[in-house]
Amino acid sequence: MTTIKNELRGRLHTPLFAKAYALAGNATFTVLNPESGNRFTFKVKRKDVGTEAEPKELFFVGLLSGADNEADYSFLGTIFDAEKFVHGRKSKVGAEAPSARAFRWLWSRLAGDADFAPAEFWHEGRCGRCGRKLTVPASIERGLGPVCAGAGQ
Repeated sequence: MTTIKNELRGRLHTPLFAKAYALAGNATFTVLNPESGNRFTFKVKRKDVGTEAEPKELFFVGLLSGADNEADYSFLGTIFDAEKFVHGRKSKVGAEAPSARAFRWLWSRLAGDADFAPAEFWHEGRCGRCGRKLTVPASIERGLGPVCAGAGQ
């Protein structure tokens, strides 16, 4: 059985787990730069588009921009084909704002399966797909419950 120290609870360490969590469909996570102390919280929601014959997925990225960490998210951009992030033309957050630059940097790392150190990736303690509270150490470690982790395979 995997043991996770309390201070690491909710932290994803690998690009594989971080990307899988972010693209699970209903993910909320915080990215922290321990050197500067800057942190930004993002929400990534999946939208199924296209046709049955040619299904496609879009992922809409929101930035926490207010005090209500459930509802105060501003549209930041879209992830296409689970790989390419494009800053939204209708985003009220400028493309060169620190939060936008941080997400763009993070996504370039995750899309290429590259290490994102020194940044830290923290999930909210809930499954990135169904939103259920995570209690099993292996589920906390990957950010997805056992059923949802198998659903993407």
